[in-house]
Amino acid sequence: MRGDAGGGALARGGALARGWVLALAGVLGALGAGAGCEERAGVSPAAKKGFGEACADGAECASSVCAAIGGVCSKGCRVDRECGAGYVCRSRDDGPDGVCSKPQGRAPGEACMTAVECQHGRCLHRAGALDQPGHCSAYCEGADDCPAGLKTCEEIADSAGRKMCLPGEGGAGTAAPGARGKASER
Repeated sequence: MRGDAGGGALARGGALARGWVLALAGVLGALGAGAGCEERAGVSPAAKKGFGEACADGAECASSVCAAIGGVCSKGCRVDRECGAGYVCRSRDDGPDGVCSKPQGRAPGEACMTAVECQHGRCLHRAGALDQPGHCSAYCEGADDCPAGLKTCEEIADSAGRKMCLPGEGGAGTAAPGARGKASER
């Protein structure tokens, strides 16, 4: 992965299925400073905060995870439904999974130029059209995980083996016309 010059968005280069390029929001540190498992002096395990409680770093949380977006004690996730109502599964730049965060930014399906603009930290562009607006997207396991208009849930090559919500109205192999093509690197 490498950052782009326009604001910290990250992308993985490589050939893409269906002609889409994925840009991931740079969420390095999305777990907050000190988010590892180490104990912070003076904070007992019994005093740690639970999921959804405000935090400044992971040492305050029972899970050791403080989401940088929204500043709440969090947990890892793969899709939104694992987070519960009022939260989205936002991408991390250190692996294919995400962290439950408060939704900030544009919803899946809305136009974007960079991943940092999107609630889920994922902005898809058509291959070869990186200078044109793309759309915010989310990881999915099936069409039910995707909003109307993005009901095609398919893997693209640079999504670390994960499926993404793509334009279309459902099922594998039903992406919107023009979605197929050669990939570009970002």
